[in-house]
Amino acid sequence: MSVLVAYATHSGATRSLAEVIVDELILAGTEAVLHDIAADPDPVGHDAAVIGSGIRMDALEKSFQDWAGRHAAALGARPVALFTCSGSAANPAKAERQKGTESFLARSPIRPVAVRNFPGWVLMDRIPLAERTLLRAMRTPIGDFRDLDAVAAWAREVRPLLR
Repeated sequence: MSVLVAYATHSGATRSLAEVIVDELILAGTEAVLHDIAADPDPVGHDAAVIGSGIRMDALEKSFQDWAGRHAAALGARPVALFTCSGSAANPAKAERQKGTESFLARSPIRPVAVRNFPGWVLMDRIPLAERTLLRAMRTPIGDFRDLDAVAAWAREVRPLLR
């Protein structure tokens, strides 16, 4: 089984989660390849896909949405797991529900076998000035909130669903 792990990231947190997913799939004996969505990877050459996007301002990355739209038929023809990465997921009240994910799935023909929102990071030196100002005004917690063990556990859980 070959699994495409494709991600869109703004500050790098989503890539770090995708790397953990690839490592876990490979460790379990699955062929897995990592691609930045900016490279426009084609899902057609794979049996399944794990796709992920950072979330900013309650929306998945535009590049992710565009890529998923262009490849919707191919993604719809194979098992797909979807993960998102957001600073807000560190808040237990928002961890399981993410407006950006729900909105994307409501408009998309892709029906994932699993969906998970993971905490990312909010690191001011990786965020454009205008967003920093807004985040400060919203009193957004600053820091690295990733739980890489939880990401690895999720990768092990979804692996059988990708067959």
